Amino acid sequence: MKNSILKGLGLSLAILLSLTLTLQAAEVKPDALADVWVMTPNAGQEAQFEAAFKKHVQFRIDKADSRDWKVYRPAIGTGMDRYIVRYCCTKWKDVDAYQKWQADNKILENWYANVDQYVARYEHFYSRIDFANSHWPEEEGYRYFAVTDYRVKMGQWKEVTAVKKQLSDSAKAMKWPYSWAWGQKIGGKGGLSLVIPYRNYAEMTPPEQTFAQALAKHMKSEEKAEELLEDWSDNFKSTTYTVYRLVDEMSMQSNAK
Repeated sequence: MKNSILKGLGLSLAILLSLTLTLQAAEVKPDALADVWVMTPNAGQEAQFEAAFKKHVQFRIDKADSRDWKVYRPAIGTGMDRYIVRYCCTKWKDVDAYQKWQADNKILENWYANVDQYVARYEHFYSRIDFANSHWPEEEGYRYFAVTDYRVKMGQWKEVTAVKKQLSDSAKAMKWPYSWAWGQKIGGKGGLSLVIPYRNYAEMTPPEQTFAQALAKHMKSEEKAEELLEDWSDNFKSTTYTVYRLVDEMSMQSNAK
C-alpha cells in the first residue's frame, strides 16, 4: 500500500509550509498550486530519515531539479513527528512534465532505495492558493508559519468564499500589519487554511488592538464587525492551529528557472 501511495511522489517530493508566494501583477494569472507531502518516520528513526533525506535532496540538486522543495516541522501543535515537504507553486498542466523528469532521472528509484525504508506513513495533497485575497510579503527571512486549518461545514463553501473576501478586503483597507495567505486543500478531507508568517517568536506577540477591534473601527460599528465575524465562524465545524518552522538544512535552495 505504501508503494501505491508513493507513486504520486513523482508529482512532487516535498511539502508544507513557507508559502514562498510572491504576489504577481494583477493582469498575470499566477501559478497557484502548492504540492505538499507529509511524512512520518518510523519511531526512533528520525536521525536516519533526516540523513537519508538530505542525501536524496542532493541527488535531486545534482539532477537539476527545477523545484525548490522546502521542509517544515511543527513547533507548536500536535503531530510533532511529522515532516512537511512543500513546493509552491505549480499548475496542473505542468505536473506531467515534472513526472517525466523524475522518471527520466530515476528520482523515485533513488528515493525507494535510500529513504522509503525509514518512513512509516505518507500523506499527499495539493493546496490551491487564493492570491486575490492574500497579502503575502515579497521580502524573505520568515522562519515560522502559523497555520489555522478550518473544517468547512457541508454546503458552506459559497458563504466561506464571500465572507473570506470581505474580511481580506477589510484587512487590506485598514492596513492590518500582518501578512497572510489563504489556501484550499485538495485531497483527503479537504478544508481551508490561513497562513501567517513570522521571523521569530517575538513577532507572535498579539497586537494591542485585536483584529475584531480594528475591524469594528474600520466598519465604524462594533455590531457590524461582530456580525461579520459570527457569519465567518458559523461556516466551520472546528479549527486547528499549528506553527511550523522552516528546516533549512533539509530544504532545497531556489533554482534558476
